[in-house]
Amino acid sequence: MKPDDALKLAREAYQGSTTYFNANIRAQIERDLRQFQGRHGPESKYSSPDYKGRSRIYRPKTRGVIRKNEAQAAEAFFSTLDPVSVAPQNEKDALQAASAEVMSALIKHRLTKTVPWFQLVMGAYQDAQTVGVAISHQDWSYRPKRKIDTPVVDLIPIENFRFDPGASWVDPVATSPYLIWLIPMYVKDIKKKMQSAKWHAYTDEQLLSAQAHYSDSTRLLREDNRTDSKDQVTAITPYTVVWVHMNVVEQDDEDFVFYTLGDRLLLSDPVPLEQRYPHLSGGRPFVAGVSIIETHKAYPSGVARLTKDLQAEINEVANQRLDNVKFVLGKRYFVARNRQVDIRSLTRNVPGSVTLMNNIETDVKVMDTPDVTGSSYQEQDRLNMDFDDISGNFSSSSVATNRSLNETVGGMELLTAPMNQVSAYQLKTFVETWVEPVLRQIVLLEQWYESDEKILALAGDASKTFQKLGMSAVTDELLLNELTLSVSVGMAATSPTQKVNTFLVAVNGVKTALADGVLENYGIDPAEVVKEVFGAIGHRDGGRFFRNMDQEDPRVATLQQQIQQLQQELDAKHPREIREAQAQLIRNQALKAGVEAAYGAMQAGEVIATVPQVAPVADKVMQNAGYQVPNPVGVDPNYPTAQAMSGAGLTALESGAVGQVPDVIPDEPNTNPMGPVPAGGGMLRGIETQRPDGV
Repeated sequence: MKPDDALKLAREAYQGSTTYFNANIRAQIERDLRQFQGRHGPESKYSSPDYKGRSRIYRPKTRGVIRKNEAQAAEAFFSTLDPVSVAPQNEKDALQAASAEVMSALIKHRLTKTVPWFQLVMGAYQDAQTVGVAISHQDWSYRPKRKIDTPVVDLIPIENFRFDPGASWVDPVATSPYLIWLIPMYVKDIKKKMQSAKWHAYTDEQLLSAQAHYSDSTRLLREDNRTDSKDQVTAITPYTVVWVHMNVVEQDDEDFVFYTLGDRLLLSDPVPLEQRYPHLSGGRPFVAGVSIIETHKAYPSGVARLTKDLQAEINEVANQRLDNVKFVLGKRYFVARNRQVDIRSLTRNVPGSVTLMNNIETDVKVMDTPDVTGSSYQEQDRLNMDFDDISGNFSSSSVATNRSLNETVGGMELLTAPMNQVSAYQLKTFVETWVEPVLRQIVLLEQWYESDEKILALAGDASKTFQKLGMSAVTDELLLNELTLSVSVGMAATSPTQKVNTFLVAVNGVKTALADGVLENYGIDPAEVVKEVFGAIGHRDGGRFFRNMDQEDPRVATLQQQIQQLQQELDAKHPREIREAQAQLIRNQALKAGVEAAYGAMQAGEVIATVPQVAPVADKVMQNAGYQVPNPVGVDPNYPTAQAMSGAGLTALESGAVGQVPDVIPDEPNTNPMGPVPAGGGMLRGIETQRPDGV
């Protein structure tokens, strides 16, 4: 976008939108502000000189209901320490889970320490209730000399913001072809940017010429008709306030941003909006929220505009009744003309005073005014009820009017239920249109610009998943993950008792459904049950209350924790050195038993080889003891084989036929004690008889 084209587009957009705003919107906004402030409008009859001596009070019903709505919003948003829930896109990804926990800690720290979140939320909700729209700008402020490095949210008065009146009523900020933010700035700040070459340099005379003829009646009304604090100036000083326009203009499906001094001088060249706000990925740094949805209206109504006529009737009835009471208490007198009557004494009407006149019967006539009837109060009660219905308010007048219902607790609940629903609906609308979009932009700002090591370390310490992963520092890879943010404000958040009862009903419902585990046997997903139950009470899902909803069974985790605790107690009672020594002793005993078993097996083989007749007996004993011949026969140990030993009995042993007596026993003479059996089957006798040591 060329600089000349940018200045021309900015001037045309500002003039066109301002003309429409002045002709159609400004008068409505000023009436809404007067109604919120409890002041009669300039067109009201009570502002005329004819009603100078009449009752002209303004019953601040509108201010009262907006204050009650603000109190309910404060209770809904700030009754808990953690109303904001940040969840990962993929809850099974440990890195994203750690990123969500770290970001949740960062957002909580920023909203409680550096960003005045309470004032911003209450101010935005007040704007939405009063003039219908709450507008804000989100950015990151970095001023190292003043040690400022934090996200900022600027709440913009509706008269200082322009968008195309033909934009979509759903999201005028995103669909308008241009956006203009009128920013009051000190000359010293402008010259500082000029000296740093961020903005084009101009002389004081040029600044003065561009600043002339600018004043705003709506701003004057906000400041209670005092001298305009940002009025046009006649000289340029460092502390003079001049008006700078931030322009966001669309061209060829791409947004450009640049600054102008009024609509006359170009302060900066146009650059792509994504270059100035890279964290938004094509979005815009403004959010416009509402509390009442009116379709096909870019400037919807607030509570003040909805109750305008009823507020006027309430004032009318109240003032007429007051005039009547004043006539009853302070009589009206008719005095004959040109008679010597002390009129000052009559009007003063001081007890014990004397009023002089010539003829008491003819000079003065007292006008008797009948007292106000009950119909006036009945009309007042009906107007109060109508006002409460349209505004969603519950007041003492509603209780007094519905006396029969007021006498029971159930009747009080019937009276409060519809009012709480309307208030909760307005609050939910405000959350969806302003609170959550603003917080999402703050999350993006934190992901892109957060660099405070202390704050990052505190956020890392607050994340259990971060500690489990064993990370030593919060990195960009950890922060730049896709996250989902939600504000946990349900539809029953405006009544503390109803809020707690509804929450307990949801918790008990989940507990009853999943306690015995029967539903899980049918393949039901507990996470979906939790989401359905808590979604019914306005919390979307129960992710904030069930941290391990998509993780392992908590009973398994409990058992594992108990095992770890028992292991720690065992380690305390039996140190590792003792347990290792005991294990080594057990291994040594097993080795000894194996050696003894092998030695016993060798001796048994020696006996069988020497006296084969004992083999059947040994087989029978082993079978009774439960021994079974391996099938197939396993690998023999590295013992002496049958070929290396004499005796036919080992051949049967090696073949697996343990215990079988040979058919032929050699009976050859042999005097060698270690020789074979004599051939012919003769048995050796005497000293030649072979007797193993084990026999």
